[in-house]
Amino acid sequence: MKLNNVEFKTRQLIREIKRSNVYNQYRRLQMKLTKDAELNKRVNEFRKACFIIQNKPQEPDDIQKLEVLNKEYSEILENSDVREFFTAERGLALMMNQLMDQIYGSLDMDVSFLDD
Repeated sequence: MKLNNVEFKTRQLIREIKRSNVYNQYRRLQMKLTKDAELNKRVNEFRKACFIIQNKPQEPDDIQKLEVLNKEYSEILENSDVREFFTAERGLALMMNQLMDQIYGSLDMDVSFLDD
């Protein structure tokens, strides 16, 4: 398979992702949130704080940190638009993770050095 074909198929996959209900629901809800600048700012602060906690080496108090974060941002987390957005975001992230798992799982790439 030539690289041109891989690039072409990649662009096709991107188009299909953008046509998917999961992606379109996420974008619709994201755009809805951006209409309220203050709410959008708070949502993004929460997302960033969660991302930092979840994507660093695990620490014993991570659960407690997430609980504190949920309390601190409880007023926005009770907003139905925000809850819908987070549900849609999780759906899109799950879809992307499944795609990446399928791709990596289908290739014979030796990454065993990472286990050492």
